This record gives sequence, structure tokens and C-alpha cells, in this order.
Amino acid sequence: MSRRSQEARRHRRFHVEIDAKVTTGKGERLAARTRDLSRSGICLITGDGLAGGDTLMIELALSFGKNAFSEPLRLQSHVVWCTQIGQSFQVGAMFDGLTDEQDGFLEMFLHFLDGTLAPKGVQVTEAQEDDDDEDVSPDVKDDPFRS
Repeated sequence: MSRRSQEARRHRRFHVEIDAKVTTGKGERLAARTRDLSRSGICLITGDGLAGGDTLMIELALSFGKNAFSEPLRLQSHVVWCTQIGQSFQVGAMFDGLTDEQDGFLEMFLHFLDGTLAPKGVQVTEAQEDDDDEDVSPDVKDDPFRS
């Protein structure tokens, strides 16, 4: 694996499917759905292809349970890669210049996803704490072309 690939994947990715609103640097608004999320970037599925280097503003309403959503989290980013899959496009983007507040909200959501943070009044069980697949390489676990 190249040094660039290692740097690009320095944070654990979490599979999560939530709606996203994307605004390109040209002002185009796109509907998207997340595929995975990490502290440094995101993978989106959208109906439009995007060029590498394009700047994006991504808005996510983070879901913390059945009816618990955050205010939209706005994350400045840029397109790293884009691949067509059928009629859709899979877009990998890296976050740019997160504020401490944005980083804090993102970190809290990732802790919710990994089971180390539960909504108020919900206990994290020992089984949930042990249900961690970190021993599986992210390249294998998140490969969309593996069955």
C-alpha cells in the first residue's frame, strides 16, 4: 500500500447510511446518501459525478437513535475520487479545516456508531462493547465489490 493510501485511511471508517445535502463550489445542490464516515472523510452515493479536487459543503443531520437527530453538521471538504456504479456515483471526499466544534460533534457521532456512547437513558451492554470488527482490515470490510 502506498504512503498516500496509508495516510488517507489513518482513521477507522464506519458504515452509516444517512441523507446528506451537498453543495458544490459552483453552487450546485445535490442529494446524496452516506456510505461510510471517518474523522477525516466521507464516502457518498449521489446521482451526479464530481471531479477530483472539487470543493463541497456537506450537510449531515446526525441520527442518534429512533427520533434523535442533530442540527445539520456542515463540513467543508474536497473530492478525492469518484467512481460510477450503475446509474449512481460513489464519491470519496476528505474534510478540510474542521473547527474544534465540528470535530467534537463528528467525534461524538463516531463514538455513538462504535457503541462507546449511547443516547441518554440507554445503557451500552457488554456485548455491544465487544462487538467490534477492528481486526478486519478497512480495505476488506469496506470494499463495495466484495461479497
